[in-house]
Amino acid sequence: MEESPVRVGVDVGGTFTDVVVEAGGRLTIWKLASTPNDQSEAFDEGVRAGLERAGHPVPSLIAHGTTVATNAVLERRGAVTALVTTDGFRDVLQIGRQNRPSLYDLWADRPPPLVPRDLAIGIPERMGPDGEVVQPLDEAGTAEVLQGLLAQQPESIAVCLLFSFANPQHERLVQELIRRSFPDIRISVSSRVLPEFREYERASTTALDAYVGPVIERYVSRILSRVEDLDAPVIVMRSGGTTMMAEQAAAEPVHTLLSGPAAGVRGAAAVARVAGYPSVVSFDMGGTSTDVCLVEHGEPHLADESSVGGLPFRTPALAVHTVGAGGGSILWLDPGGALRSGPHSAGAVPGPACYGRGGQEPTVTDAHVVIGHLDPENFLGGRASLDPDAAKRAFASLADRLSVDVQEVALAGLDAVRAQMSKAIRVVTVERGRHPRDFALVAFGGAGPMHATMLAAELEMECVIVPPAAGVLSAFGLLTTPLAADASLTRPVVDPDPSEVERVFTEIAQRAERELRSQGAAPELISRTIDCRYKGQAHEIPVPADPLEDLADRFATEHRARFGWDAAGDPMELVTFRVQARGPTPQTSLPDIEPGTGARPVGKRTVWTREGPQDTAVYERASLGAGDMLEGPCLVTAEESTTVIDPGWEAEVQASGTLVIRRTAP
Repeated sequence: MEESPVRVGVDVGGTFTDVVVEAGGRLTIWKLASTPNDQSEAFDEGVRAGLERAGHPVPSLIAHGTTVATNAVLERRGAVTALVTTDGFRDVLQIGRQNRPSLYDLWADRPPPLVPRDLAIGIPERMGPDGEVVQPLDEAGTAEVLQGLLAQQPESIAVCLLFSFANPQHERLVQELIRRSFPDIRISVSSRVLPEFREYERASTTALDAYVGPVIERYVSRILSRVEDLDAPVIVMRSGGTTMMAEQAAAEPVHTLLSGPAAGVRGAAAVARVAGYPSVVSFDMGGTSTDVCLVEHGEPHLADESSVGGLPFRTPALAVHTVGAGGGSILWLDPGGALRSGPHSAGAVPGPACYGRGGQEPTVTDAHVVIGHLDPENFLGGRASLDPDAAKRAFASLADRLSVDVQEVALAGLDAVRAQMSKAIRVVTVERGRHPRDFALVAFGGAGPMHATMLAAELEMECVIVPPAAGVLSAFGLLTTPLAADASLTRPVVDPDPSEVERVFTEIAQRAERELRSQGAAPELISRTIDCRYKGQAHEIPVPADPLEDLADRFATEHRARFGWDAAGDPMELVTFRVQARGPTPQTSLPDIEPGTGARPVGKRTVWTREGPQDTAVYERASLGAGDMLEGPCLVTAEESTTVIDPGWEAEVQASGTLVIRRTAP
């Protein structure tokens, strides 16, 4: 009898590392503290602990979500990077765009570019917008300039020449010239990284790829060596919500900039689809931050443009909006006396005060302990305990300054963090022409289910979905995601011949399929998208390309949803063509649970509310069966998360173990 494959998903976050092992239709979960100094340690420990707990020592696949590239940019710990560009454009990263990070702040500064000006050089060459050679590349002059640059010993080089997306010939020559003298230096070439127009965004994306490249190469090498004895392939989550082989991640590191958040969105979409809700808002609240993303008809939205640390990049990425609001977020008073949450976090070390590891400042997790949402004696399934007295002491100073008791400060702190999360959800819905009430809220992460029903009520949402193993859903999402490869090309055209469109798509589809096959997967789904705009506009909207004859109507509909108007009948310009080739979708599903016999609380806990302390029923999620109904207010405890069901909400346990919580009162 053939053994079932054993697949491991490992998501390393800022505070906790989440592990899910799937074998024979059974899921085993594990949660452990992250190792901020070297994520590969938590990765290795998580893989082995999860396998040991599942009783399966040999995995067939390891899937990984990481924040290494993100942290390298945010903390400016990337490689010393140089930029080679067309003569006269060496300041492209310094000049950027006229966008201001804070419109009315006269002293606001943009983040400094990753490449210092003395490491940016221009070389004598010039391509025209249609790919014609305006000025041939002077190889001798270029070699001389490069020798001067390389004498400064950069670790990585970004090559981004003008209009190279239309003709990459000169970029390839520059790459060859560098390789002749310095065969070991890392080179990122824009015609490979992002063959699209807009010089600043293309240069920024290429510079990011070069900057994080050596960091990701070293990290991938470490994780592969740590699990070498397990003899299992390792795949890594891409920013766009698909996966790639770890070796591919080392070759194209820019695709890992939003690796961590993307896994959770995929997991939320998979669980919601099974629950019967294909259109949802994913709400992932972890220890350091909260990530939200809009999912329509089962597919997460892709961002038109993403950024990390204020630096833009345009490779495919889910439209995840992140705010510094997590369980470890520190609560503080601003100069005006208002209670604020984050963005500073207690992190994994020392962690919230209630962890007993030396934390002194009040955090969101401490607030949940103070008001009674968390059981101090049964944290992480009893593997850890919390110190409620330390949590109260952390709030004492704030309580004294505001002349209220600690419970009232804790409640106000939760109001403050929910205000941030509510704003984040409006960014991905209202600002895209959608109303939150038309979507269900999928709440996960270690802290998400504790805020979900109250947050949904504020946003007029009627349904909350809490997946089984909600605290490790990102790790589960890694196991639901196929391998994929993306390719794009800018070819602006108005009123094109359909055969010309097909020719362009064929060219880039071959590139995407070739890359996917190099990772060992055969294309199962080919999706095609075109960035469209009305002639004269400066920005585009991505529109599904099939069928081509309905493209104008779909563009008008999406334009109207986003901006409230359309110009149907006006000339439409097709700008950038995109293809994604996907391999087979992994057959990962949530195992069915036994039918319920009527939910029975295991006890009561005193929970503080605005009306004072209330005795609140407590249920153990593991004891609930399919069909059981729960009425708020109550708490549902699990090993990796706690769900708070507020008054006016009722929960139903589905066959998959998913809690579907619906509003029963205004």
